[in-house]
Amino acid sequence: MSCLQIEIRAAQPADAPALARLYMEAFGSKLRWAFGKYTDAMPAIVLELLLHDQMRLSETLVAEADGQVAGMAVLRRDHKHRVRWLKVWQIVRRHVGGWRVFTATFIMAAMCSNLCTPTRSYLESLAVDSHYRGQGIGTLLLERCFEESQQAGKREISLHVVDTNPRAKQLYERMGFRTVRTERFGWFASRWMGFSAQDYMVRPL
Repeated sequence: MSCLQIEIRAAQPADAPALARLYMEAFGSKLRWAFGKYTDAMPAIVLELLLHDQMRLSETLVAEADGQVAGMAVLRRDHKHRVRWLKVWQIVRRHVGGWRVFTATFIMAAMCSNLCTPTRSYLESLAVDSHYRGQGIGTLLLERCFEESQQAGKREISLHVVDTNPRAKQLYERMGFRTVRTERFGWFASRWMGFSAQDYMVRPL
């Protein structure tokens, strides 16, 4: 563990710009295909989706290190929440033109989807700033996710991890997750998003 002073806390609206940058660093390469020449608009779209709680700022945990946002975890616990497609469309349309508005809306709505159930929370995103990796922040975020899930009355926690991220999978396995199934996407995902399969993993609480 690092000597950094790390605090895990609920995200606040003031964190949204830093979280948007972290989203782009962690997941931007998987989303660019949908935006084409409008890739520069991605941070602004993510920021608006966070502030409108479509990307669930209200269910986001922040790792703060020495006053800086060093990591985040989006932990879905509210199984009743559903993505508002019209709101996502309106936000994307302000930044993206032509037919790209359709692919960009689709991929951003997918990022806002909700896969938790009454008994199972869903870890939608876990990311650590590249400047703070290797210092135990991911582990601290996961431990807090376990606590939050239990407090929400969940019996399990689940997530997806892509085949191009073996380090993340090793972390999840070390923290007690086990692969339930492997979902394969073939040429399309491999060509445009950089991965061709993802593991669905579950951990009992």
